[in-house]
Amino acid sequence: EYGLRVRKDKCEFFQPSVEYLGHIIDATGFHQAPAKVKAIVEAPPPRNVSQLRSFLGLLNYYGKFISQLATLLKPLHELLGQNKTWKWTEACNVPFNKAKDALLNSEVLTHFDPSLHLQLACDASPYGVEAVVSHIMPSGEERPIAFASRTLTKAETNYAQIERDALGIIFGIRKFHQYLFGQKFTLLTDHR
Repeated sequence: EYGLRVRKDKCEFFQPSVEYLGHIIDATGFHQAPAKVKAIVEAPPPRNVSQLRSFLGLLNYYGKFISQLATLLKPLHELLGQNKTWKWTEACNVPFNKAKDALLNSEVLTHFDPSLHLQLACDASPYGVEAVVSHIMPSGEERPIAFASRTLTKAETNYAQIERDALGIIFGIRKFHQYLFGQKFTLLTDHR
């Protein structure tokens, strides 16, 4: 009816895991494909803006696995400024290597289950906002579904901390709307 054709020799059925678009999907959740992670972790320091953009693009692809990625990468993003001259220093190696470590030590993301309780945790720093949506398992364990973060605009860096915290909440709700809409969830923020 819709013209969809499937070739049997290109299909695999009843597999315990599937690699799809750089992710491994199995019964426990979503993992990064080890070959892709290895390529990122073994990447040498960039020698120019183009190589830095490529590295940041690869890391951002796996951003849903990494907590506070935008804040972590802020010093590297500053090298991409329009009026900046390219100069990779030893200080640039710190966030470069921390980002690689964060990718290596990232958590498995659990599958979304509408029958489980949701929790949205939001935070703001002087440089960015972050949110993580998680399931609270029947055992009480928190299992992340996805992480998200972004850097603040120049105007947003002038916000008071309470305004940045509110911005973080708005960011988290908008980013994870597909999980939160129509669901009861717990909102966590560190603002007093």
